[in-house]
Order: sequence, then structure tokens, then C-alpha cells
Amino acid sequence: MDVRHIMIFCHVAGMVGLFVALAIERIGLGGARRATSYEQARDWVRLWGLLPPIGIPSVLIVLATGVYLATTLGLWEFGWARVAVPTLLMVAVAGAIVGPRRNRLRAAVATSTGPLPEGVLEELGHPLLRASWSVRAMLLLSLVFEMTTKLDTGSFMLVGVATFVGSAWGVATWRRERVLNAT
Repeated sequence: MDVRHIMIFCHVAGMVGLFVALAIERIGLGGARRATSYEQARDWVRLWGLLPPIGIPSVLIVLATGVYLATTLGLWEFGWARVAVPTLLMVAVAGAIVGPRRNRLRAAVATSTGPLPEGVLEELGHPLLRASWSVRAMLLLSLVFEMTTKLDTGSFMLVGVATFVGSAWGVATWRRERVLNAT
């Protein structure tokens, strides 16, 4: 076994870690939005504590191994390779943007008991949380598609479409839930 195969394994394992972090975040977000008491919300948002120890190393591993592989194999000339680093950086930034909001929510439900007040319920269902998750999910899916199909043309267009679709998906979900909750 050579270094290249180890790097490919680490690269794929890092991507798996990113999707695991997304799944944990989504499960916690969905459960927290349905919570009616501090105790229920606390159980769900506690999952968010797993995101930094899984997500941060995963994105760093994917970036480091991807840069290593693209450099050693001379792949930077291809569109699918050039789009990978900016896409991963966008994923990291979108996750970092909602990090402080998640931390405030964790603190808001940390010690109280009883029914959740309307303000906390609204914050748990804030559209930025969903939009950020949706954008990151679509960006990572588009990146996996790029890496497996090796598209040379349209790589940046695909990432742009994935960003738009993820944003629209997050907003549409938020609006649909607001309409359902209003009735």
C-alpha cells in the first residue's frame, strides 16, 4: 500500500465524517423544532455538541488530503479539482455562521424546565439554521457528484446551482412549516 491509497482512504473517510456531522445536525435540529419543553429541547440540542469534534477534523482532513492528491497527481487543471477547495470553504463558512446561534440555543435551554416560550420556539425554528444546513448538504452532494463523475465543464455552475437549490430548499421548508403551524 502506498501513500496515495492512504490519502484516498482518508479523503473518503473525511467526507463520510462530514455527512455524519450533517446527519447529526439535522436530527438535532428536527427534534429541537418539535420540542415543546425545555427538557425535550435540551435532549435534542445536546447532539450539536458532537458537531465540532466530528465536523472540524473531517473538513480539515478532506481539504488536506484533497490538496495533497490534486498536487501530487497534477489535477489542478481540471474544473472538478479547482472547484473542490472553494466549495469546502463555503461549507465551513456556512457551518461557522450558524455555530454561534446553535451555541446560544444550547445555552437558552440548558437549565430551565417546563414549556418552551414562544421566543425560544421561534429561535429553534429559525430559517437560517435550516438554510445553512440545506446549503451545506447540497454543496457536499454536488462535490461528491463532481468528484465521482469528474465533470470538467460546468463545475462552478453545478456548485452555484447546488447553493441556490439548498437555499431555496431551506426557505421553502421554513415557509411550509410556518403555514402549517399557523393553521
